[in-house]
This record gives sequence, structure tokens and C-alpha cells, in this order.
Amino acid sequence: MLSLQMQQVILSQSPVYYQQAGEGPPLLLVHGWGGSSRNWQPTFQYLADTRTMYAPDLPGYGESPPLNDVPDAVRMATLLIEFADALGLERFDIVGHAFGAGLGAYIAAHWPARVRRLVLTCFSTFRNELERRMVEQAHRQVNMWMALWQPWMVLWEPWMALWQPWMVRLNSPSNRPVYRAMTSRFFYQVPADETLLREGFADFLRMDRRTALESAISSGSPVITAALERVQASTLLIGARQDTVMPPSGVEIVAHLVPDCRPVWIDQCGHLPMIEKADEYHQIVRAFLTSDLTDTGE
Repeated sequence: MLSLQMQQVILSQSPVYYQQAGEGPPLLLVHGWGGSSRNWQPTFQYLADTRTMYAPDLPGYGESPPLNDVPDAVRMATLLIEFADALGLERFDIVGHAFGAGLGAYIAAHWPARVRRLVLTCFSTFRNELERRMVEQAHRQVNMWMALWQPWMVLWEPWMALWQPWMVRLNSPSNRPVYRAMTSRFFYQVPADETLLREGFADFLRMDRRTALESAISSGSPVITAALERVQASTLLIGARQDTVMPPSGVEIVAHLVPDCRPVWIDQCGHLPMIEKADEYHQIVRAFLTSDLTDTGE
């Protein structure tokens, strides 16, 4: 079992915390909305012999404090490039989950020389042109609303902090039915490992509320969808058949948009395959990251 410790790097005048483990070419692990680097604990164990893995807590999630400026998807993706620069990672693979997969796609599209291979996990987009236009219009309206309400949200944050200790109490062992019920939406079969559930629920409870709102809104931004068609890296798209957060229909659209994309499905699995179906998920990822390296010239 690997022993992992949180490390720190200063980016944009703010600390970003991350975990690192393994040996080999660099691999950037990007968690999704409401998560943290702890979502990748099984990945550290499965791939330590083939990759040096770097898993940051995005600002406003896990241990990393929120950004002072707007923490939307584009800003988060730019910060991940800063993170790679700070650690001297010139070219790397990316494995992203949900919102983090969208960030990975944006990076691969806008910094193509930096990304060797890309793994998108449980990431979906619009099913048709009408849905795309509706989401784009809604995105514009919400952006306007956010601009108007931003000063009031800043004033509200201290009051939210007062409620945080009471929310954390929901995650105590005595409230086992509560956190199991609230995490069940993310799984087809809820794992028996209580530690993983409680850690994941703790991350969800303590995420910065403004960051969570901005992330959720910007995940549907047209700039993320547009980036999918510009991805040049070889891409593996992993979907879960019973994912109720990122519906399979939208995952199939992603498969058609990304030029060099290979979709793979995991059955009887929910939104977190790296946890729920760890063996199957990591065998798929390992095979993709290590295959045909000499033949493709990568």
C-alpha cells in the first residue's frame, strides 16, 4: 500500500495542494465536481509502477483554498497548465473525471503539444443541436445572473462558514445511513468500504460554495464542447452504463465529437468507476496508456 502525503505548490499567489506517487512518464489526474485528489487513491495503487502521477486538489476543493477571481472551467484549465509548469512537466498524459475530463479536453485542445494521451471518464455533452442552443442560452443568462449576484455571494460566505461544522456532523459514523444515502446516487452498487464513502462525502461537504456553483455552470459552457472537436491527442473515453450523473447518451456524443477517440463501456457501474469498478477501470486505462508507444511515435 502506497503512503501518500499532501504537498503544496504556490500558483497565482495561492497554494494548490496535490498528491504525487509512482514512477515513469508523468500523468496528471484531474478530479470532478465535488471531489478531490482522494478520488484517485485506487489509481495511485494500480498505476504506480507505470506512471508518476500528480493529483491536485483544484482550488476550492479538498485542501486547496478557492481562487479570488472567477473559478470557471477556463480559469481552472489555465491553472492546471501553471501547475504542470511549476512541476516541470513539459508533456504528460491526462486522466480526467467528469468536470475534470472537460478541463483535460480543453487543455488538449488549447495546448496540444503538452498532452500525449487523454482519458475522459464519465463525461457527456449535448445530445442534439436544440439542446446545445438551449444550454448555451441558459449559460449566458446564468453568467449575467452571477455577475449581478457576485457581491451578495461574497457577503453570504461567512454565514455559510457558520453552518459548516453542523454539516460535517452528518458525516460522523453515527450518521451512517445519511452519508450512505447521499452518496448512493454516484454508484450502481454502493461500495462496502466506509472509509472511501466518508472521505468522499467530507470532500463534498467542505467544497467552496462559490467555486462549486461556478464549476457546475461552466461545465456546460460551449467553449468546453467546442474544445472536444479540436483535441489532437489519442483519446480514451470511458463511460458507465448506469451513470445517472453523466447520462450514456451524452457520452456517445462526446465519442463522435473527439477526432481520435476510442469509447469503452463499463457495465453495472455508476459515476465513479475508478472506485466502484477499480480493477476493470484501471486495466482499461493501463492498456491504453502503455500500448503501441513505439509504433505510434509518441
